[in-house]
Amino acid sequence: LSLFPKEPPSARHSAVDWSDPDLQSYPHFADARTNEVVLRPGEVLYLPTNWFHYIISLTLNFQCNTRSGINTEYMKPIHDCGF
Repeated sequence: LSLFPKEPPSARHSAVDWSDPDLQSYPHFADARTNEVVLRPGEVLYLPTNWFHYIISLTLNFQCNTRSGINTEYMKPIHDCGF
């Protein structure tokens, strides 16, 4: 997913503009697997630690992000991404 260097504040962020990906510069992004979710008022979406996400707000909303711990099941993919 073409990660920026590990140093903050860019750590864990992709260099790809997900709203308009440049597939010539980042050809592997075309192979990224995605899910699209539309939340309704009162709904919550839980993403495991280190999962990438891209948010488009359709209306005024509030977001709260927190880290929840690491499950060993995800350690290999996380390591393969450079973390």
